[in-house]
Amino acid sequence: MKNILILSVVLLFALTACEKTITLDLEQTQPRIVIEGQVTDMSSKNFVKISRSTGFYNTGKTTRVTDATVTVEDNAGNTYNFVHYQGTNADSIGYYFPEDPFEGVPGRTYKLTVIAGGEKYEATDQLFRLVTIDKLEYRINENEKKDPDYPGRFYELLLFVKEPQDTRDYYLFKSYRNDSLKYMYDTDIYFADDELIGENIDGIPLPVYYGLGDKAGVEVYSLSRDAFVYYRDLQKLLTNDGGLFGTPPANPRSNLTNGALGLFQASAIRTGELHIE
Repeated sequence: MKNILILSVVLLFALTACEKTITLDLEQTQPRIVIEGQVTDMSSKNFVKISRSTGFYNTGKTTRVTDATVTVEDNAGNTYNFVHYQGTNADSIGYYFPEDPFEGVPGRTYKLTVIAGGEKYEATDQLFRLVTIDKLEYRINENEKKDPDYPGRFYELLLFVKEPQDTRDYYLFKSYRNDSLKYMYDTDIYFADDELIGENIDGIPLPVYYGLGDKAGVEVYSLSRDAFVYYRDLQKLLTNDGGLFGTPPANPRSNLTNGALGLFQASAIRTGELHIE
């Protein structure tokens, strides 16, 4: 018994003594331009954000680009200049907004051109139509009502929209609670195509819960096929656990040229809100 005890102690010491934090010597690539922009049929939602990627082990905010030249053209011959926002909020750095506000037009194609650091980056996306939201309702989610972690927030919002059958359509959904964008989890992106949702968005529950007195809101965005693929790739990347059977991580497929990361998106938007009473 004594020999077994000594052997156990030796093994325990050997195992604990081998614990060591190892920093992998990953090959670091040069920072790449990251462009996130959208043109919509709501003038207040048009913007372009420009930053640069960072190293794997770096923490903190990415480097923002403030001296780029940004323009958007449509296939009707209109050109819109975007200028860097000179706000005092640190989060506004790197954001560009239209010099003259405009509303995107469904059916038109929009081309983004960004010149930054002597390089040109371009992307094109089509703004597809979007039907109106027929109505919003809410109901109690009985399972959520039993969850002790979120007492009082067990109402879910139901969305009703007539889905057109003559086209292949793609959607992005954003949920708001009291005017703040909300997600169930930080890695969530809510998107779908009409094969998934069928003929009607007929009372589909949105994945955010509300309490009495909350203002519940939703935005529905039309997406092109390219934008849908980007969000699908991004969702896979965000939920990749790096396990043995997981696929190797890769950047989402982008519609931007010259090796830029990100997405330029043209969308129609429909909004709705109600109070939980």
